[in-house]
Amino acid sequence: MGAGLSCGYGPGKMIPFPPGPVLYLTSTGFVTDSQWARFIQVILHRRGVLSSQDCQAHASRAFLVNKYQKDLAELKVLYINDASYHRPQEMMVKGRSGTGKVGQNGNLGRGPGTWLFWDQALEDLMGIPAKNIKMVQLLEKPWLFNRPAREANCHASQPEVHNLDPKDQEAYYKALKLTQDAYDALKEKEPKVGAGQAGKKLPGCPASGLSCANEFAEISSRLNEKYAAALDKWCTENIDGVDIIVGQGGEVVMLNMAWQANQAIADRVVRAVRTNRTVYAGLSASTMVCAKSMEMTGEIQPGWIEAFAADAKYLSRKNFDAKDLDGDGIAANVLGALPLLEAPIAMRPHYTDAWAEQVLQKNLLAEKEFEAETRIEVPDDLVRSSNDGCEVACKLLSFVSRYADDQDRPIFVPLRNGNCIEVTTHFKATKLYEKYRVIA
Repeated sequence: MGAGLSCGYGPGKMIPFPPGPVLYLTSTGFVTDSQWARFIQVILHRRGVLSSQDCQAHASRAFLVNKYQKDLAELKVLYINDASYHRPQEMMVKGRSGTGKVGQNGNLGRGPGTWLFWDQALEDLMGIPAKNIKMVQLLEKPWLFNRPAREANCHASQPEVHNLDPKDQEAYYKALKLTQDAYDALKEKEPKVGAGQAGKKLPGCPASGLSCANEFAEISSRLNEKYAAALDKWCTENIDGVDIIVGQGGEVVMLNMAWQANQAIADRVVRAVRTNRTVYAGLSASTMVCAKSMEMTGEIQPGWIEAFAADAKYLSRKNFDAKDLDGDGIAANVLGALPLLEAPIAMRPHYTDAWAEQVLQKNLLAEKEFEAETRIEVPDDLVRSSNDGCEVACKLLSFVSRYADDQDRPIFVPLRNGNCIEVTTHFKATKLYEKYRVIA
């Protein structure tokens, strides 16, 4: 199929297929038939198997899955689930339980009170076999350690790294446990603010005097460098070699810490997406960590950033430049640590009208900076309405990112439950351009 073919999404709308890299940002996953159909069409088009007559807005998910079940059954998926690592395991198991199909009877997942989990949704609604979906948690380092499966969290890993020093594994899990201790203390009915912080004596505080995030990032980064061959082998098989990478929702601060401490993996994901080897789809927290800023969330409570945000020195200079790290507009400790997006975007998943005034004020500041630096006037309706709808905010973001090279203040995009943004990218000379579109 050629890049000029069109594919529809939303009632009566038609747009071209992405000619290059593409990724998806969601608050609650794909929830409408047209969102699923669009995603399936794009994936099939990338594989060169979608016929021209099926490249229409009226093609339904069920029709596409039925017709292309053999092709869909060949897809391989990496499912990254670190946002749930620190949560109680029984909570995650309950959220995945049920005997139905994802989305049946108004349920988000497979039963009453369940959530949408990517692996279940891709199996139920796209026909991708469970055996083709690898569920991992970066915090378990599946490229390095032989580990058992954790129900509702990750599959077992057996990389069989023969030169692994057992002392490295012991030290790593000791540092990881400190992050769990601090998380548990901050989740108590009366949070122990100060837990996990540098120079304190509360749960999760390292004897080294570092914060638990910095203690953890230090050893994690060191082991990734020491065992670089094992990491490269795993990435080649599980990132470069898959069709789709998906990230689950959950604790955004903890997920961001996982990416901060594993920048070697983040670099490989960014490279795989931008070189058009794979497609990324994020859900809630896994959408936020792709953005320039993850600051506008109710999950960042007192003491969380101090405990769980690693120092900017751990961020890869392959994808973070001086402008990202200078602290102007966006503090380095709330930078999304999976930098798939170049535009100055900040996400607010699960958006409600309670955030409207804050979003508007943030975007007015971004407008003021943009106009002062570029001498280009932003259409007033784009800014004044950017707190009202995802589609308008995406137009504003696309406009700003097209002309601004040094924008510090981000554009806040209100992402309501059910919203889905398709981001297409292309390079012109050395500049990366992004186009943001809403899929209804």
